[in-house]
Amino acid sequence: MTLLAVPARAVAVLAAVLLVVTLGARGLSPVPDLALVLVVAWALLRGPLVGAAAGLATGWLLDLVPPGATHLGITALAYATSGYLAGRARVEGPVAAPRVAVVALAAAALVEGVDVLGALMVGAPVALADVALRCLLTATVAAVVVPLVVAAERGLVRRAHG
Repeated sequence: MTLLAVPARAVAVLAAVLLVVTLGARGLSPVPDLALVLVVAWALLRGPLVGAAAGLATGWLLDLVPPGATHLGITALAYATSGYLAGRARVEGPVAAPRVAVVALAAAALVEGVDVLGALMVGAPVALADVALRCLLTATVAAVVVPLVVAAERGLVRRAHG
């Protein structure tokens, strides 16, 4: 890993989080979870530990960016778990879009499921159709974006070491 890889990933996650929050604040709904797409990409590229670490950092950022979370840390734990489980699906070689879509759908379902449970515990209304559509949008975007992110990361590693 190059010295600039971690700050570049942090900037990418920050941009994804800000874009999702901005689109949500503008009333666009449902919005695919672009931050989760990046977590899934790095988990599939590097494995479960990097996936969990990326998910934890991303979740903390989402917990802190307004509107934030009602219970600090729940989003971080959901993203860390999703990143870990996505990393367990890692295979050597090219990352196929159908595999990415299934892994991203499972990760999105876990994250959204935690949000739904949190809403139900406080008696807030839940639009299950929006939740399902957000999961499908996230999986669709991931199927397109994750192979590009993985290819770019592998190209940077080859250039740095090779």
